[in-house]
Amino acid sequence: MTADGEPKSLSDITRDMGLNMSDVAAFSGLDESTVFRLWDNVEWLDRVSGRSLQSLMSSVPGIAEYSMAHAVRKRRDELVTDLHGEGLTVDLTALEGSAVAQQHLLNALEAALHIMRGQATQKTSSFIARFWGREQDIALSALYSPDTGHGLLEDPQKLFDSSIELAPRLNRKTYSFHSILALNILTHQVSKVTGALEADLGFEVPGRQAAFMMRGVVMGSLIGSDDFELAERYRRELDATPVYAALEEWSFPTYTRDGRISSDFTLPSSLSLRNTATEVLREIAAYNDAYLYYLVSTYIPLAMQRDPAFGGRVPELIQALELRGAGCRDKRIRQTCNTLVRRLRGLA
Repeated sequence: MTADGEPKSLSDITRDMGLNMSDVAAFSGLDESTVFRLWDNVEWLDRVSGRSLQSLMSSVPGIAEYSMAHAVRKRRDELVTDLHGEGLTVDLTALEGSAVAQQHLLNALEAALHIMRGQATQKTSSFIARFWGREQDIALSALYSPDTGHGLLEDPQKLFDSSIELAPRLNRKTYSFHSILALNILTHQVSKVTGALEADLGFEVPGRQAAFMMRGVVMGSLIGSDDFELAERYRRELDATPVYAALEEWSFPTYTRDGRISSDFTLPSSLSLRNTATEVLREIAAYNDAYLYYLVSTYIPLAMQRDPAFGGRVPELIQALELRGAGCRDKRIRQTCNTLVRRLRGLA
């Protein structure tokens, strides 16, 4: 790309290196006639074959970098235009300044386009379901974030509204594994920002889908509202309802890719929670006290049943809980942390 973002021809890319058409042909192994057809055409990437592009990328400096930058910029510009047509303005400064991979962020913008268009189709469910994962979730969180300088949208309110409107219709149209994941993801993102609970969102969904969506809403609300009583109600619900506990146990390992995402929501009998341990340790330090209580009262005990070694990180877990627990103002949370630490010391 040029400084102003305009496409560049092959001759533009190679000019500063002092390479002419014949040089490029010789280094790449392509026929001069092939290079000639591409040489002065700023749309050459749309015309070059995959094999020829590989030859150019491997032999001419700058071609690979330009090709990726051009592809990303082209997709970005199309998404920005399409979202503007749906009433959303992309914050280009936040987009370009983010530490998250641009491809993940563009995928999040495309998810926004699906949501805004309100197409309750299998394709929409399938696309949104792909955001079940740590890196994808970070990108989607940036999409929904109302924080100036971090959020990908200048004002995400219309996205919140469209997400709430789409979710029930998505459920009625496509009850499937992907729809279960998609509903969880949508409601989680909305509740994380708004603090709204499931009852406020007004969904009516059956069985396992209700359980999984409830988890998404609860996690989002805990992060957004620091509601200890909500964390305690969720713990009691898991104790009383086996399907909730099973989905809770499945969620972290598949989110962190310790286990494969499975449509039957099952995990292998033998599983090391290495990536999960890393994520839990991060969350202990990063999230509020109510979420910490959820971790120590609900998820970590469940995880220890699956992997008593906790991915080989039990000593670090003890240290993290002692440090964080000591700073909690709520006596109940401190006591729960201390109880778990004593149990973990027996395993270490």
